Amino acid sequence: MPARQDNHLLRHSTVRDGSWRGSSPHPYPQSTAGYDVTVPRAAAGGRFDVMSAPTAGRIRLSDPSELIAAVPHLLGFHPRNSVVLLALHGKSLGLTLRADLVDDDQAVVLAEQLLPPIARQRPTGVALIVVGGSCSPAGDPPHRALVDALDNALTGAGLPVVHAAWTAETARGAPWRCYDDPLCAGTVADPTTSPLAAATVAAGAVTFGSREEMAELVAEDDPTTLQRRAILLDAADAEHPMSARLVARRLARLKELHRAAAAGDLALSDGVVAEVASALCDHRVRDSCLPWCTGPGAAAAEQLWLALVRATPAPERAEPAALLALAAYLRGDGALAGVALDAALHACPHHSLSGLLRAALDGGLSPELLRSVAADAAAALIRPARNSANRRSRRKR
Repeated sequence: MPARQDNHLLRHSTVRDGSWRGSSPHPYPQSTAGYDVTVPRAAAGGRFDVMSAPTAGRIRLSDPSELIAAVPHLLGFHPRNSVVLLALHGKSLGLTLRADLVDDDQAVVLAEQLLPPIARQRPTGVALIVVGGSCSPAGDPPHRALVDALDNALTGAGLPVVHAAWTAETARGAPWRCYDDPLCAGTVADPTTSPLAAATVAAGAVTFGSREEMAELVAEDDPTTLQRRAILLDAADAEHPMSARLVARRLARLKELHRAAAAGDLALSDGVVAEVASALCDHRVRDSCLPWCTGPGAAAAEQLWLALVRATPAPERAEPAALLALAAYLRGDGALAGVALDAALHACPHHSLSGLLRAALDGGLSPELLRSVAADAAAALIRPARNSANRRSRRKR
């Protein structure tokens, strides 16, 4: 089963890393001494702006402690039992990728899975951080097989690994150690004083204690409430296929909710949830909402989708969850996008839009390309429309 992975876009690149013990011609202390990396600052309404964020500070690659302390703010949460890969483009930091650690016999498989999205972004270098486990009695950091597999894959593709380090956790005082030099070791700096910490706070973003804590954002409402709404959604099956007039009415209701979210006055009754959740199952309604996921109204749209994900029972919750994933991915928050897609595919395992977004996320597809796809889908609705195919009953999905 493929390891779970999260992508986080900071400019236009991808991140990966592998250990280079014995294989890299430029070990860390020589290759990165005094080398600072410019870090984009989070833009208002998003974790990190994809293309044009102003400088928030610098991470010194000559100080692994500082690099490790920055990781939670790059990801949006403190990773556990993870490999984190940071793509470098000159002195700019690009996409950050996290994957679950795997057993040694799966190391090569994971490295092969992680290579294509990195190579597609063409970074000038890659840094790798392994989080979790403990050193051997001789002081060797754990998961060397994975680091070596990543190094072999990356260097074989012409992507130099500038640094690889291990830490027990991304917390102040946790031990860290380099993979190539036994004298390269220390303790992690305080993540709350990282150069990225202030930028994260200024952007109104939150750095969660774990991915599981972040996943609580999309936790469902209580079962009794969901059951009431499921009954209403069963009744709403009779509205499908929706007439063009009904599509317009439902879209108008969603626009009202979008405006309410922007004003901080969003309220969702059982009837409203059933009405719009059922409507989003019609591609004409859902595709008309795709452009909301970027631009000035994106923050409000994300709040609307998040509220509907929590309020809607399966399988219909897959629709707002996919829209939430798109909005998060377009602003560079791959962690939330991944959490939303987990929810969508759990609610409806064969949900087509969620499957496409999952492939885009895992493949490191640029947000710019996704924006154009969303715009094209919305533009296609301007053409003469036909009635949507019958929506399948909830009991058949």
